[in-house]
Amino acid sequence: MRIRLDQIGDQPYTWNQTLEIPALEQEGQVLSRLSPVVWRGEIRRVVSDFLLHAHLSYEQTSTCSRCLGPAVSSVEETLELLIKIEEEAVEKEDDEEVEIELTQDDMGLLSLTSAEFDVEPLLIEQLQLNIPMRPLCRPDCRGLCPQCGTDLNQAACECGRREVDPRWAGLAALKNRLPDGPGGTADD
Repeated sequence: MRIRLDQIGDQPYTWNQTLEIPALEQEGQVLSRLSPVVWRGEIRRVVSDFLLHAHLSYEQTSTCSRCLGPAVSSVEETLELLIKIEEEAVEKEDDEEVEIELTQDDMGLLSLTSAEFDVEPLLIEQLQLNIPMRPLCRPDCRGLCPQCGTDLNQAACECGRREVDPRWAGLAALKNRLPDGPGGTADD
């Protein structure tokens, strides 16, 4: 959706959409399913700039990082940005673009070089920011058995093998030398 900011007067520009967006990926995390996204908001003129206030809600499904089952989460997000239209948003040095470092004050600011504003990239960016880095199907997910692969949320492990990692063998030996309880003595 493209909005002509220069045509916004005293009355704010409002929208209310339900969008179908294909599955997204962010830094290796993939959403296997994304429900329709309810995206509504308004842009109003504030002196010579514009204030965007938007809300989005949807449900996303990714793969649990412990048991590999579906991890479903509901997302409700509110977004506020100040939009400025600038003649030259990128400083140039000898006709080459120069990176500009953003400060904390710039985090809620969107600079545009034209009065035409496409909101779709902003929406996609917000969806990507809400993809969990380590999704869990539930907070107490027990994951998979490292020996037999059994989903420990569904059944107890039947492999019966409890090998001690050799890196922890020294610590296990030390534990065996500690007293059994209060007032006990250690074997020397």
